[in-house]
Amino acid sequence: MKRIELLIGDHEYDAIKKIFEKEEDFQPIDESDQILIKAMHAIISPNNLVEDNVGGEETSNFSVKKIVEPESKEITEDTKIKF
Repeated sequence: MKRIELLIGDHEYDAIKKIFEKEEDFQPIDESDQILIKAMHAIISPNNLVEDNVGGEETSNFSVKKIVEPESKEITEDTKIKF
């Protein structure tokens, strides 16, 4: 067995909680799914919360890149995709 301490941002912590609120009955398809679900449950378990509000700067951000679709949907050898 391993004991792991994890520092996670409030945004990520809340996002994981929301996942389980919306998907209460996660059903693993294989052993990998079962391991990930168990780990995510452990992350948000109140029993594992060692210290709340440890300070630090929140670093959550993301960007989305929009794909510009061509006027013609026909695919040929000369088809170019612009980003």
